[in-house]
Amino acid sequence: MGMLLLVFVQTFSEIYSMPKNVILFLASANIFYGTYALLLAIQRERSTASVVTLSFANGFWAFVCLTLITLHFHIASFVGIAFLIGELLFVAFLATYEWKNRFLLSGSSSTQ
Repeated sequence: MGMLLLVFVQTFSEIYSMPKNVILFLASANIFYGTYALLLAIQRERSTASVVTLSFANGFWAFVCLTLITLHFHIASFVGIAFLIGELLFVAFLATYEWKNRFLLSGSSSTQ
């Protein structure tokens, strides 16, 4: 999604009724997250710390989405708000799943 936002920043700015810098911020974060998640996915062995980092990053991004919704609610279109709500729910789910399964996802036998 990040690459689409980046390539079509003007279009998404108009569809979401949000400033271009917000769309660029969303695009950058999505590209960064996607790269990190892909690097973890292709590793045979992941450290628990790397999975925990991903979980905290998703939790933080859920907070950022909530902040963006609050800041832009008065100007953003229904589609823009719906996108942010969808992303917030998705990353909050991922953060919860990754935290609960951090040892399984890292391949660690510990259950601390």
